[in-house]
Amino acid sequence: MATATLTGSRFRTIGEVQDRLGDVPVSRIISVPAPGTATVLDVLDSTITRGRGVELVDGILVEKPLGAEEDAMAMWLALHLFNFAAGKNLGRVLGSQGGIRFSDGLVRIPDVSFIRWDSVDDPSEIDPIPGPFLHVPPDLVVEVLSESNTPREMQIKLGEYAAAGVKLVWYVDPDAKTVTVYPKGRERGKKVLGETDTLDGCKVLPGFTLPVADLFAPRAPKATKKKGKK
Repeated sequence: MATATLTGSRFRTIGEVQDRLGDVPVSRIISVPAPGTATVLDVLDSTITRGRGVELVDGILVEKPLGAEEDAMAMWLALHLFNFAAGKNLGRVLGSQGGIRFSDGLVRIPDVSFIRWDSVDDPSEIDPIPGPFLHVPPDLVVEVLSESNTPREMQIKLGEYAAAGVKLVWYVDPDAKTVTVYPKGRERGKKVLGETDTLDGCKVLPGFTLPVADLFAPRAPKATKKKGKK
């Protein structure tokens, strides 16, 4: 599989494609259109995506993994960010369907993102958002890690966010129960927050705080014993 040639693509093998994406599993790489030949229009084609969240990287369509638990966690965090931002009318919060077109060949779909009104010259540029993608870099990006995410993949994404000018990146790790904070998407200055720490919005969302333990806490009520019928 890794040595199969790709007709019409600038990538010679699936192995080269995996290398570009950060060693992601082959099962996440969309084979039609051939990796290296896909366009932004293909991201929007339901006959290709088949209901999956799909990102575009150098002409490669790659499935964005997000399990039910990771999605629920992202939604919970997005709700808290939305309530805070809406209360102060700071900007817009997007969820896991909020694709961002960083360039003609790069579309990413963070699990949560936030953009401040004052990050654009005219807030009407992003309210409503014209077309299917946000075309300006958000101020905050949140990625909830899934099992098939690889360290190299997430490092590549981090570099893309930094190059685009994203001011704050959070990587949420449900297994380790940590949130890694990257100022300006850079390794320098990163902080790994555990369940005894508090996440804050820095200059992007000043005043926003959230105990990390709350993010990973179970939400189901405790079961109660039902009285038997007499």
